[in-house]
Amino acid sequence: MIPYDLVTIRKAKPEDARGWATLANQVWRDAYAHIFPEEVFLEKENMLEEKIARFQDRMENDSENIAYVAECDGRIIGIMCGSIRSSYEPFYADYADLGALYIDPAFQGQGIATAFRKTFEKWAGQNGASQYVIGVLKENHKARKVYEAWGGRLSEQERPFVKRDVAYPEVFYTFSINQ
Repeated sequence: MIPYDLVTIRKAKPEDARGWATLANQVWRDAYAHIFPEEVFLEKENMLEEKIARFQDRMENDSENIAYVAECDGRIIGIMCGSIRSSYEPFYADYADLGALYIDPAFQGQGIATAFRKTFEKWAGQNGASQYVIGVLKENHKARKVYEAWGGRLSEQERPFVKRDVAYPEVFYTFSINQ
């Protein structure tokens, strides 16, 4: 376990794209190995360069989103991004969206995700949001426990998350922003 005080949390920059995309793939593989077949992970890994380009474009041309990284010894070990407007249909008009929150498994449980959540909530509140949503695969019990511990309310909404023509149920947790 690495001491939390050796971790730096800062705004993401375009040059973080490779570390960002690599970590996202690593965490996906760890979190969803029991859910998705190997082909899903290989497909994501084969799209690395495309993900890097999209990330760099988003960082340069998008003012409605927030993106932060956590670093330790110059390596990205956590990522967070969100939007002031949710992309999920039932939540679009009224909710901000904490869209990605990935922590390297070796650094989980050290408060990094909580620090990201607080950063997101402050930013969303400053941009007029009073509530936000997090979508998560129904079978990702580890993440769901975290969201429940944070006080998230499980929505009745559920939708299919489709990968390689297979639908996996996605559920949503809603949160109020306390300002």
